[in-house]
This record gives sequence, structure tokens and C-alpha cells, in this order.
Amino acid sequence: MDDLLWTPIEEAPVVVLDTETTGLFPALGHRVVEIGAVRFEPGLKGPWRAVAEFSQLLQPDRHMDPGATRVNNITDADLLGKPRFADVARQLLELLDGALIVAHNASFDAGFLGMELHLWRPGQVEETLPNPWLCTMLLARSFFYFGGNSLGHIARVLNVPVGLAHRALNDAYVTAGILKRFVQDLAEMDLRLVGDLLDAQGGALYATSPESAHLPPPFDLALAQRRPIRITYAGPAGATERVVEPIYTTSRGGVDYLVAYCRLRRDQRTFRIDRIVAVALEEG
Repeated sequence: MDDLLWTPIEEAPVVVLDTETTGLFPALGHRVVEIGAVRFEPGLKGPWRAVAEFSQLLQPDRHMDPGATRVNNITDADLLGKPRFADVARQLLELLDGALIVAHNASFDAGFLGMELHLWRPGQVEETLPNPWLCTMLLARSFFYFGGNSLGHIARVLNVPVGLAHRALNDAYVTAGILKRFVQDLAEMDLRLVGDLLDAQGGALYATSPESAHLPPPFDLALAQRRPIRITYAGPAGATERVVEPIYTTSRGGVDYLVAYCRLRRDQRTFRIDRIVAVALEEG
């Protein structure tokens, strides 16, 4: 994708993308529940010609956090029967092929998309999605003053129509409107190439494979063979015994976690591995 860096942004393929999620932290087991993306390419009538879009609710295999639902108004009922990320991954990657990806707070979206790609193709995120990401929030912080850098606030200051906030496709179009305004102003500072803009935000961002915990047996065997385990977990309310079905491991802030389906709670849960005081393999 080196040639992309030397391309004027108005001549480059650009995909503006937004995600809605079950919560804030992919390393703690949160998942993507909606993706909206619009691909722009230059045409005979100039730049910013929308040539394709992607909009899809996704089944995350876990419940929505109440706080997330209050923000995006997506409920568990909305996600019943929806495809999983793996079902739509190839379609999304076709839309993203060869393009600069743009998002508002891109590190958030790249982190979640990296986790979804890792769960689909473990350890292959960098090869599967080598695209650089440009962040309109970082550009706003570095080159403009809006008195606040949320997507909705910047859009209102710039008179970009907001529409239905906190839904993925709508927010992608809002981000695209903001990007167009930024590109005009930054060109006056001689920042015209894709590489110029990436350097201006402090360097390119990328979706990367999440950090995984290295587990001793029998955790590693349970994960490899998809076998349930019986654990004794020292939680805030005291130690409880439960049977869980391991899904994947993560690490965040120096703490290792096990993401698993908990038969006791009948939902996905995230467990600190250092609080699992006993573990044994279960049959079936």
C-alpha cells in the first residue's frame, strides 16, 4: 500500500467507517454489533464520489451492556438472527481493499475491527487488513479548535448534517462530511497527500492482532480442544464455582483475561486469570 501514501487524498480510494459495540474494551470481551462504511473514489465530476456502502447489524454472541444501549439504542432483540462477523468479513474486506480507512477516534474502531478479524483469522490481522487509518479526531485536536472534539459537536460547528447519531452508517457519512472540510483547510497548509495527513496525525494507525495471554495447562488444552473447564473464581462477592467454555484470551494493562461462555450466567463473561484459583477439565 506504499503507493497510496504518495497519492493526493482527493485522488485516493477512501473508506469512511464507523462501528457500534457492546461496550468500550475489546480486550475485555466486548464485540462489534454494527458496522457502517462508505467507499469514496474520484470520478469524472471530481473527488468524493460514493461508489459503495456497507451497513450491517451483527450478532455478538453476548448481551449488550446497558450503558452501550443507552448510547446507540441497539438492544439484544435488535440483534436476534443477525449474521456474525465471520459471515460478512469477506464482503467488508472487499469494500476496504486498497483504501485509506478514515474514522473518528480511529484507534477505537481499529481496535475492535482488529479483534473481530483476529477471532475470524487468529494472528493474521496485519496481513488481512494492511490498510492505514486516518483519524478525524486526531486531526481536529492537532489543527483546529472546536471547544470539544466529539463527532456530533464538530459536525454542528461545521454545519455538517448529523442525522441519527450513534448509528454506524449515519456516523460514517457525518465523518465523511467532516473529512471533506478538513481536507480543504489542510490543503492550504500544503498537506495534500495521504502520507502527509497520516504524518500530521502523528503517524498511520493500523488494526493489529490483540495481545493474547499465554496460558499454562489445562487452560491451553481447553482452548485448543474447545473443552469446557470447571473453575473456582475469586470475584468481588467471594469465590464461586462454575463451568465455562473458553473462547479466547486477552491481555490489557498487564492483566491477563479469559473470555468464555459461562453456563452459570448463560452469557459470555470475562475472567481475570489471576483470580481463577482452581481449574479442571470437564468432559463434554
